[in-house]
Amino acid sequence: MWELMQRLMKDEVLKDFVLVGGTALSLKIGHRLSVDIDLFRQDGFDAKELHIYLEDNYNAQSAHVFKNSVMTFIDDIKVDLISHQYPYLKPFETVEDVRLVSLEDIGAMKLLAIAQSGRRIKDFVDMYQLLEYNPLVVYLEGYARKYGANPIGARNAINDFNNVSSKQIMEYFPGKKEEWEKIIERLWHAKINIRTLFEPVRKEDYGIKPGNNKRRGFKI
Repeated sequence: MWELMQRLMKDEVLKDFVLVGGTALSLKIGHRLSVDIDLFRQDGFDAKELHIYLEDNYNAQSAHVFKNSVMTFIDDIKVDLISHQYPYLKPFETVEDVRLVSLEDIGAMKLLAIAQSGRRIKDFVDMYQLLEYNPLVVYLEGYARKYGANPIGARNAINDFNNVSSKQIMEYFPGKKEEWEKIIERLWHAKINIRTLFEPVRKEDYGIKPGNNKRRGFKI
């Protein structure tokens, strides 16, 4: 996965795309394994043309092509290339040739995903970890600036777990449901006191052994 990511990042055709989401966060803090690549850019692009390019140069398979988005598989790795036409809260950084959005941008995007859906357990896990780097108020303010939206809905959404299936919980925390309870508890406290910065947890709690993984939270 790391080799593919670096190849994509060095590709001149893809120079306007930046890594976002859980994989970007995993590279920054190493909190969980991530097995897909989400690449965003700020302006629109010709999705059909890009799809053909990816087929010809990366042997991309099983693609879904929509306006300003290509969702495909390369070497059995899920790769999404999407136009996300909202401003960056901070300049992106480059780590070993990989362009990454800031924690503030990731937090705002996670809040958007939770507010719009709230179905993916990994979004709540990521917010749980993000709260060790900035208090919730920072991400709520970023959400408001980035999307021009009232952050009250997002603040309430981080405590709405009704759309997270029990199957996801069992798969993500096999035999360790108490870890999910810890996430729920922290997010409840964050909603009540949005200026709280939380203490770090051990990475081992999420299957990560610091120092043993070549690329932090990457599955490679």
